[in-house]
Amino acid sequence: MEYNGMLQAGGRMGKELGTYFFPRQLLIRYFWTPQQQREFLAVDDSIRRASYPAVLQGLARAARSLPEPRPRQLLQQLCSQVQGGARPHLAQLLAVRSSFSGSALLLSGLQVDHVRALSRVLFLTPHLPAVLLRHRLLSHVLEIRHLDRALLRLGLGQLSEEELRAACYLRGLNSTHLGRAECGAWLEQWLQLSCELQASEVSLLAHSMVLLSLNYSRPSE
Repeated sequence: MEYNGMLQAGGRMGKELGTYFFPRQLLIRYFWTPQQQREFLAVDDSIRRASYPAVLQGLARAARSLPEPRPRQLLQQLCSQVQGGARPHLAQLLAVRSSFSGSALLLSGLQVDHVRALSRVLFLTPHLPAVLLRHRLLSHVLEIRHLDRALLRLGLGQLSEEELRAACYLRGLNSTHLGRAECGAWLEQWLQLSCELQASEVSLLAHSMVLLSLNYSRPSE
């Protein structure tokens, strides 16, 4: 009995020490302090952002296969600008929308490494067969598009600052260091794009999680 009691005490101590040293892994989000929330979300975002260059490289590679010169030029220019540190305007994204409903840029037509990179952006595991990867990615982006329309009907003014940050974070932006005005401005632009796109153009929405987020801390050019 005494030995069993020591084991139980040791188990409780190990759990408490684990919770102290590894709160992100062992505590559910409800128990995180505000400081821990910011720190843990920043860690997850840094992991996500590590895939952003691969998404841009995949997009630039796919752009080269577009048959029409003008759309190909516009998309390559957009990729180059973002890779160079510029932030795209809404008009630039809408100018290339038709390219994303063609076979080369559909989520179902992207190369597997490109789909894996996009999956990481949405915090989806990339370790699945290609067919499942594409299906899950499409369903998640369509769900975000559906949420966008509901959010537009509700109005951003109805959201608290924490809810604004969470909405931006879900859509690719590290909003942990941003204020209400910055989050609102970014999310408003996102909603304008999302609610303009058709379901057949959601590949552009998926890529915009990177295109609109990567350089948001920089001044728009």
